[in-house]
Amino acid sequence: MTLRGRPADPAPHRVAAYLRCYPHDPWRMEPHRIALQQYADRLGLPDPEVFLDNGLPSGGPLPRLEHLLELVAAGVYRALLLPGGFVLSLDDDRAGSLRRQIAGHGCEVLELPSRARPRTPLPA
Repeated sequence: MTLRGRPADPAPHRVAAYLRCYPHDPWRMEPHRIALQQYADRLGLPDPEVFLDNGLPSGGPLPRLEHLLELVAAGVYRALLLPGGFVLSLDDDRAGSLRRQIAGHGCEVLELPSRARPRTPLPA
């Protein structure tokens, strides 16, 4: 198994996924879970272990994210799948800081590719 073209090492690659929804989602973000699992499959990664802060705004305490960050710092995960950086924080600076923190522990942050089609320039 490889992460972004790097050769595999003998240590297993544990993969996490993080989701946050506000307000509370009674379906527990099932479509997002499925999309992240399919993305992991396309990348040749194992099924992600999902961490979900359901019904919690990004500006308040996020207990599942905090637990995930502790595990990342301990070297448990090698990759983190996200639907987008907004789940970490709606504040771009804070989201970027968290991404750098995660990457600094050797955990690659992978976002779902955009589903938006590239724009075709209009004829002049």
